Order: sequence, then structure tokens, then C-alpha cells
Amino acid sequence: MEIVYVSILYMGRSDIETLSVERVMEASKQKQITYNTAGSIVSLFCQWLILMIIPKITDFSEAGVFAVALSISSILGVFATFWLHQYQISDQYRKYTESDYRATRILTIVMSFGLCLPVVLFFNYTLEQNLVIILYMVYRNLLHYAHLYTATLQIRERLDHVGKCMIAEGIVGLVSFTVSYYATNDLVLSVAVMALLGGGVFLLTVVQGYRKDVGRGYPLHGASRPAVSSLLKIGAPLMLSVLAPVLITTLPKLILQATDGDEIVGIFSTLSAPTVIIPTIITSAFAPFIVYFSNVSRKGDMPLLRKQYSKMVGLTLLLGVGFYVLSRLAAGNVFEFIYGNEIAPYVGYFAVLIAGITFYSVGIWGITVLITKEQGRAAAIASVLSLAIGFVIFLIAIPKFGIGGATYGLTAAYGIFGIIISLFVLLLPVSKTSRSPDID
Repeated sequence: MEIVYVSILYMGRSDIETLSVERVMEASKQKQITYNTAGSIVSLFCQWLILMIIPKITDFSEAGVFAVALSISSILGVFATFWLHQYQISDQYRKYTESDYRATRILTIVMSFGLCLPVVLFFNYTLEQNLVIILYMVYRNLLHYAHLYTATLQIRERLDHVGKCMIAEGIVGLVSFTVSYYATNDLVLSVAVMALLGGGVFLLTVVQGYRKDVGRGYPLHGASRPAVSSLLKIGAPLMLSVLAPVLITTLPKLILQATDGDEIVGIFSTLSAPTVIIPTIITSAFAPFIVYFSNVSRKGDMPLLRKQYSKMVGLTLLLGVGFYVLSRLAAGNVFEFIYGNEIAPYVGYFAVLIAGITFYSVGIWGITVLITKEQGRAAAIASVLSLAIGFVIFLIAIPKFGIGGATYGLTAAYGIFGIIISLFVLLLPVSKTSRSPDID
């Protein structure tokens, strides 16, 4: 205490002002992390509750239909964004304007709807399944468009407002879906209501925050065709790098549905849905540091980047261990209390899925770091390699072992993905195109 007191006693005014600024910045960072993490958790938790509510009102088959819609929409959602959200934040509008990003996002959203038709025709789904998929895509694409505004808010260090908007979206979406589904038992109508109200609330509240903090509406004109074309080229490998882990996540459900039917895939989805809490916490808590990693990459400081990335990997693994222990102790009783004996034979798989999703979280954050290093092509190569290995595992394990094969196959694929991505982050140098001498 004496050392601290003396050091403060001899500080000049400028030193005290610097210390005050640092404390304000630290408080701002903590506020962003708190609200953004809370918002992401609430939004994802509400989607998980929908999966829990459906079989309580009707049956696991209907939950399976909804789970397949989520899976298909998550695949097409990658095409709707080209994973340029993280690049937009990392770029900080140094190379491309907000108008360029807006025009690109509209184009990619249209592309995602165009791809929907061949996808649903290939899987030969029922009319109800197709309508649920399309309407859920409307819901997600409203969110994808709104994230154009959240990127600017994040650059301006206003993730706390984004978190509040996500909380509102999650609650409104859950309540609107539940009321509609309880009253009608109509899954199609309920998803449409959720898309309109939940997605609409998020878009409107984010735009309101953007206008308040930026002081104007989002630019509607001024996009450059060469810039849009360039962004699509940049986004293509980024899209592949994220499409691969999304496919790793969704393929077991699609294969399991084909081999064992809607009821089993509904049970598997009910068990796996809560595990998203781990990547949600990780990506939300680490999101404010994207700008930091971008600046480190621009300096070309690989030793510092490796050190900070390793710390985050360690924190992720520690969090995963905590959730794994908790799941072993309590998950079985919770699932059986909610769903009864029907799910009892399968609850042991939940802890295994927790272990797998922890490695998935490491890989997803690793891709973000690779993006800040402008190593998107390397991220794509690593992700596709992981997908290829995982696909072989799924084809062997799921037809033979059913839901057990899906569980252990998915965990193995996640582990391979996390390890390969981390090796790329630690070993590959910072791209020369990402370096900038004007960064202090």
C-alpha cells in the first residue's frame, strides 16, 4: 500500500489524467463485455427454450422439424453474410466504406434466398418443413442486415447497446413464438410471428442506437462496384472458413434424420442445443478485443499475438472443464425432470457434447484472429480440411451407432477443427497486406 501511495504522490497531473483515461477505457471494455455477453446468451438461450417448448406442447418430431430448419438456415446464413462482419470490424472502414458493406450484404442476402430452393429440393422436405426453413431464414436475415449497424457500433465501442438489443430480440422472439404456438399448434405461423416481431425489434433498436451514436442514418448511396466485387473476393475464403464448421455442426443432424427419423434428431438437437452457451460466451466476451488483435496484426507483432491468443485458448478450455463437470453432476436430472423417461437413455451424451463444443469455440475464435491477420485463405484451408475429416467420421459412425455415433463423431470433428485452426494461428505469420506503419 505504501508503494502505491508514494507513486501516486509523485505523479504529475498528466500522469493522473492518463491513469483516469485508462480506468475509463477499462470500465468501458468491461461494460461492453458484460452487455454483449448477456445479450448473446439471452438470444441463444431463448432459441434453445423454443426447442424445449415444442416437444412439451406437441412432440419431439415437431422439434426435429424446427431443428432441421435451424440447421439449414445456419448453412445458408453463412452465404448471407460471407462472414464479412468480422472483417468489417477489423477493417474499421480504412479500405471500404459503410456503403460498400451495405451493398455487399444486400447482395449476399439475396444469394442466400436463391440457394434455399435447390437445398430444400435436394433434401425433398415436406411443405411444412420448407415453409419453416424459409420463414426462419427471413428471421435470421433480418438479424444479418441489422449487424451492418452493430459493426459500426462495435468499432465505436458501443457493444453494450448491441447487447441490450439482443436481449430485447431474444425475449420478444421467444414470447411471440410461444404464445402463437401454444394458441395454434401451428409451427409455420409461429415462426412467421417470431420472424416479424423478434427480427423487427432487433433491427429497429439497433438502427435507433446507430442514429444516436453516429448521428445519421446508414448511408444508402455511394457504394463502389469494384469495392463490392473486392469484398466478395475477400469474403469467399472467409465464408468457406466458417461454412465448414457450420457444416460440421449440422451434418450429424441431417444424416441422423435420414437414418433414424425426426424423433431421434429432435432428441439429439434438444441435447446439443444448450451447448451453444460456451461458444456464445466466448465469442461475446472476446468480441471487444477484435479491434485490439487487428492493431497487433498491423504492427506485425507475432509474439504478442501468440501470447494473447494462447491466454484466450486457456480461458476457453478452463471454462469448458467447468461446464463439463457441471453437466456430469446435474444435466441428467434436469433433462429427465423436463422430458421424463423418454430422454433418459440419452442424457449421458450431453457431457460429451460439452467437451466437443469447447474445442469448437477455440476454432471459431481462432478463425477471427486469422481474419485480423488477413489470413482468410489459410482459415478456409484449415476449416475445409477439418470438415473433410469430420465428414468421413460421420459417414462411418452415424449409420452404425446412431445418436451415439453422432455424439462422439461430432466431438471428434470439433476437436480436430480446434487443433488445426489453433496451429494455423500460432504458426502462420501476419500477412504483409494487414500491416500498417501508422498504427501506434
